[in-house]
Amino acid sequence: MPVIVQQLVRWFLSPRPMVGSLLCSMLVLSSLGVAYSSHQTRNMYRDLQQLEKDHDDLEHKYEKLLLEQSAWADYTRLNELAQEMLQMTAPETSEMVVLR
Repeated sequence: MPVIVQQLVRWFLSPRPMVGSLLCSMLVLSSLGVAYSSHQTRNMYRDLQQLEKDHDDLEHKYEKLLLEQSAWADYTRLNELAQEMLQMTAPETSEMVVLR
């Protein structure tokens, strides 16, 4: 082996370059971890925003359904249906019996 190659090998295997390369590799891995973590955070925040929007939409639908249910169960509507479809009428006063 040429002398220069032996010197390079000895230099790379000495503690100082090994520590430097270890620190550099740790720096690169750390920066990749930070980038991945930021990416995941953005994705989760986007998903959270979508879920909150879906929640608001469902709440709005539920409120509309409650209004519709109260409209269908309104006393005047039920009274009209009873009179029209079932031919029900209110009793005359002479037909009423008062219990004491």
